[in-house]
Amino acid sequence: MRVAVVDNPVRDPAETALTAVHRACLCRGWPEPDVAETTVAEPGGAQARAAVEAGADLVVVIGGDGTVREVAGAMAGTGVPLGVVPRGTANLFARNLHLPYSSLERSVAIALGGEPHDVDLGRARWGTPDGAVGEGAFVVMAGVGQDARTIELVRPVLKKHIRWVAYFVPAVATLGAPLLPMRVGRDGGPVRDMRLWCLLAGNVGRIPLGIEVLPGARVDDGVLHLAAVGPTHLVGWVPIALKGLLRWRHDVPGLAYATARSVRAETDEPVTIHVDGDEHAGVVWLEARIEPRALRINLPPGPAPDA
Repeated sequence: MRVAVVDNPVRDPAETALTAVHRACLCRGWPEPDVAETTVAEPGGAQARAAVEAGADLVVVIGGDGTVREVAGAMAGTGVPLGVVPRGTANLFARNLHLPYSSLERSVAIALGGEPHDVDLGRARWGTPDGAVGEGAFVVMAGVGQDARTIELVRPVLKKHIRWVAYFVPAVATLGAPLLPMRVGRDGGPVRDMRLWCLLAGNVGRIPLGIEVLPGARVDDGVLHLAAVGPTHLVGWVPIALKGLLRWRHDVPGLAYATARSVRAETDEPVTIHVDGDEHAGVVWLEARIEPRALRINLPPGPAPDA
C-alpha cells in the first residue's frame, strides 16, 4: 500500500498526527508514507494531484476543513481513496461523517483502514464587480450573506484558544444585521427576488452542538441542500434556533428549505461569501453545484451516515 500524506503544518505544529500516521503505516507493514506539506501558495490541491499522479493508493490529509476541501477538490473523480485526520477548528466535515476528531489514534486508524465510500462534492464559483472570478470545492457548505460576515469577524486568537466556540461570539453580534436583497435561481429555472440574512448551499447539514442547519442532508444523496434564512424581526431567531437545536420537523417563519443540483445568487452590493469557512469579500454573485459521489473517502464501518 503506497500512502501519501498532505499535512497542514499549521494544524499539526508538533507533527503529532504525522508521527501517528507514520507509526500506523509501519505497524501495517506498509512502506513509509510520502509527505507533502501545505503552504499559503499551495494549500493542498497541488500536493494531492501530485500524489495521485505518482501512483498513491491512498491519500491522507491532516488539517481542518479548509485543507480537506482543497485536497478533496483535487481528488474528485480519481477513484483514489482519501483518509481524513481532522485537526482544525470546527472539523465540520469530520463531525458530519462521524469521523473521530478527538481521538487521534482512532482517526488515523479509519483514515488508513476505513471502508471506502463514494460521497458528493460541492463546487462553487463567485464573481466581483470588476469581473474577477474565483472558484473552489466545498465538502461542507457555501453561503452568501451575514453568516459569511460572521466568519469574517472571528478573531484569530479566540478561534485558536476556544476552537469552534469562537464562531458563536460574532454570530450573536450579527443576528440583528439587515436582510440583504438577493436574486436566487435553482437549476437554471426562474429567478426569485428575496431578502435574506443568508443563503446556504450544503453538502452536509450539521454544525457543532448537533445543530441541524440543513435537515435530511446526506453526503451521498446527489443534491445540494439549500436554506434561505430571513427572519423579519430579531425575535424571529428564537424558533429558527430551536428548530436547529431540537430538530423540529414543522415549518417556522423566516426559514425555507429546498434541494437542487445547482443554485445561483446575485446581490445588488458587494457582500462576503464563504466556502467551507473561508471567506471572500466584495462578491456580487455566487454559484454552487453538486458533483454526485465524486469523492471516495474512508469512513467508519457501515453505511455512509446521515449528515
